[in-house]
Amino acid sequence: MTHHRTTEARLRAALVARASLVTPGDLRPAVPPRGRTWGTRRVYGLALAAFGTAVAAAAVLVLGLAPGAPVNPAPAPPARPPAATEPRPVPETPAPAAPSVKDPQASVTPGKDR
Repeated sequence: MTHHRTTEARLRAALVARASLVTPGDLRPAVPPRGRTWGTRRVYGLALAAFGTAVAAAAVLVLGLAPGAPVNPAPAPPARPPAATEPRPVPETPAPAAPSVKDPQASVTPGKDR
């Protein structure tokens, strides 16, 4: 038991010594960093993106508005020529026949019992 009390006393002393090193100045927020706010990588990345966009826009203008460029190209021909056949006659279908079964309830007149 004595060993545990000795270890606990040493541990408490170490924690108190460590806590006494903390001052109110250590508890303030850190000073923001000074210097360049934009890194060179970020500037180069934005410049490269702007350059790429400009090149793409120029390519669209040159290829789309160049003299001789088809504004409305002709439609592509069909894969095979259409076959010249006469239209087939459409077979006539007979009209559906009227139902021959009579409704048994229709023949009963109201007010009369069977």
